[in-house]
Amino acid sequence: MGGERLNEELPSLISEFDEGRLDHSSYRLRIGREVYVSPTGEPGDPRNKPRTKLKRGEGFTIPAGQFGFILTAETVQVPLAAMAFISIRAGYKFRGLVNVSGFHVDPNYEGKLLFSVFNAGPGPIHLSQGEECFLIWYADLDKPSAVEKKKGYSSIPSDLTGPLASGLESFASLHSKINENEKAINDRVSKVERDHAVMKWMGGLLLALLIGLATKNCAGVRWTDQQNIAEDSTSKGEAGDHGNNNAAGNFVTNDSNHGATVAGAITSGSNTADGNHAP
Repeated sequence: MGGERLNEELPSLISEFDEGRLDHSSYRLRIGREVYVSPTGEPGDPRNKPRTKLKRGEGFTIPAGQFGFILTAETVQVPLAAMAFISIRAGYKFRGLVNVSGFHVDPNYEGKLLFSVFNAGPGPIHLSQGEECFLIWYADLDKPSAVEKKKGYSSIPSDLTGPLASGLESFASLHSKINENEKAINDRVSKVERDHAVMKWMGGLLLALLIGLATKNCAGVRWTDQQNIAEDSTSKGEAGDHGNNNAAGNFVTNDSNHGATVAGAITSGSNTADGNHAP
């Protein structure tokens, strides 16, 4: 459908229709009041995250590598003789936001549209309620389809969010886990190094004590040996003096005896001489 026809027919097909949201052959749809973003598994991000009810203009973030469910603000109808195509606007695609929920809406559909998106970009994508994020095109069929009315979404079903509650191993979460493991390993290595340094310090202190005790014992033994040697020298000196004194005494005695003997001999000789000359 062209822009003029869309301007004529969309007011009855899209709630809260605004001519200013017409974009050539498409119409811009807004982010509604209910969203869900899968948990990252990082600390502080709960696993069992509830669906988020946004206030008017309130923002939210889809981290890199995470899924999100976004409900449109508008209620959409698709006639039996038409079908619709949906997509994300190019500016969001360039940032890494990808639509993974399909690209068409069946005939006879009525309800809000639920977009399942994935952030394939390198960083988080920030969005807000009321932001014109999506596009819808209508195409005519050659004849009406004989299909039952398909009831659309009014809220995000819990059976869709349940499988995502355990978290997704995105690049961001893996990087976070790698950093946590690296920090734990570094802390453990630091502890081992500290313990090793303490053991080395204690070993050095113990070795110094042993060396000191050994040196003290050696010094004590040397002092005892020197004292014993000095005592032996003193004993030997006293013994030598005693021997010399004995020798001197013997010499004096012998000299005295020899002198007495000589004196006696002289006296005897004198007496004999006197006797021989006596009258």
